[in-house]
Amino acid sequence: MKQFFYLILGILLLPSQLMAFSKSEVILEDPVGGDILPGGRILEAGSIQDSLIFSKIIPFAIKYTIRLAVGLAVLALIFGGYQYLTAYGDDEKHKLASKTITYALIGLILAITAFGIVTIITNLKIT
Repeated sequence: MKQFFYLILGILLLPSQLMAFSKSEVILEDPVGGDILPGGRILEAGSIQDSLIFSKIIPFAIKYTIRLAVGLAVLALIFGGYQYLTAYGDDEKHKLASKTITYALIGLILAITAFGIVTIITNLKIT
């Protein structure tokens, strides 16, 4: 019932939000997509490297995502080792533990490789 109420409320409030902007308030100085249209501004490599998104935010997100992946792979490796030690001769548990260790090692190798590729790409200088 609450979801239906919120749906109706959203439908009723949507036109008021859409009409909040009049045409006189919206002024476009450059045409939308002018940087990629023929005859528009040329997008230079220096402006891409100096932008906040490409110089700060994306490298930050990539570095911490890779660090998270390495941490999770190490935790999976430890968990697989624990499974292997507590299998007590059960063949199915040994197989499950060895698969866990194998996949954790593959994930660790992929994360380290991704870190190397990202480091190489970010150290390239576009002239």
